[in-house]
Amino acid sequence: MKRVLLVYTLLFFAALSIFGQTPKDSKIESGNLSLGIKSISFIVDNEFFNPIVKGYTMMGFFLQPELIYSPSAKVSLHAGVHVLKYDGSAKFSQIKPVFSTTLNFSKRTSLTLGTLSGPEKHHLYDPHFNFERLYDIYVEDGIQLRHIDDQLFSDLWISWENFIFKGDSAREQFTAGESFRYKSKPITRFMNFEVPVQIQLKHFGGQISEYSQNVVSYLNFAGGLRLNFNISGQKYGQAAIEYLQFAHTLSPGDSIDGIARGKASWTRLLYNYKSLHFEMGYWKGHNFYAPNGNQIFSNVSDFNPGYVLPERRIVTTSCSIRFFPTNSLELYLGVILYYDMDLNRMDQSYFLHLNFDKLISLASRKR
Repeated sequence: MKRVLLVYTLLFFAALSIFGQTPKDSKIESGNLSLGIKSISFIVDNEFFNPIVKGYTMMGFFLQPELIYSPSAKVSLHAGVHVLKYDGSAKFSQIKPVFSTTLNFSKRTSLTLGTLSGPEKHHLYDPHFNFERLYDIYVEDGIQLRHIDDQLFSDLWISWENFIFKGDSAREQFTAGESFRYKSKPITRFMNFEVPVQIQLKHFGGQISEYSQNVVSYLNFAGGLRLNFNISGQKYGQAAIEYLQFAHTLSPGDSIDGIARGKASWTRLLYNYKSLHFEMGYWKGHNFYAPNGNQIFSNVSDFNPGYVLPERRIVTTSCSIRFFPTNSLELYLGVILYYDMDLNRMDQSYFLHLNFDKLISLASRKR
């Protein structure tokens, strides 16, 4: 664990020395007090009937109100609560306090300690960081260094998921990662390219825990190349082709399934037109596993202990549309089809959510 933290500490300070500028849409002014309201009401229906993952349905909502105070243009404080409730349940499944302090080094670079900005802001690929975390594992606590400009996106973070005390029977657990993307300037009038690199470490351990199993760490990697094509200057949308390589390794030793490392590739064709998104892909996995990923892509069963399909070939097809995309409201409707060529079967996922995200000014310092 010490070596893991050392690596991410070095990455953290290296990033500080490279970047010099929070996102452009952040409007932080000295002396402002605001109320932020974040809420997503969702329906997720996974019609899965395969030996890797069972199907399930999630219906519910989360609400996260926060008070946001900016004592200066460089600093903002967030304090609030996150509540999650599933339809049909009489009780809230999560009630968590949220608090964070953000230091803005410049307009594009920020450091946050405490509650992070949300799992979707990492921009990670679904096979090793499940999209559904947006609904049921939204709150992440830890440290995050972000940089966003027209060409570079970098998100370096540690999310501490289970804190332990001396003698606890549970294991310490955290996820650390770096999500990086370089977007080129146009290399022709209608084309540019992107280079994504994503690293994620999932650690289970704790020197002071009385947990009987060994310390283990899963290291997941994704990287590749994407070519974007503007159709008539984006008049008819944008098309893209993307090739990605995934890999994972387990340290130390083998897992209970006997798989210490694996790999996968994903070739995707994408098309965006206004609020419509469509894509097709071909996934090929060999002994691949990502503990935070969408299990439909895994070679390891999440409910049959010791069950492994060494080779998987899946054709993915998805279509989604966003209605009323404004600064505060979004209605999202999506469907994903997974055709397993080896099992000769089709599984489906359906998504519907209403996302409300609003910042309301309560008071400002007069100048």
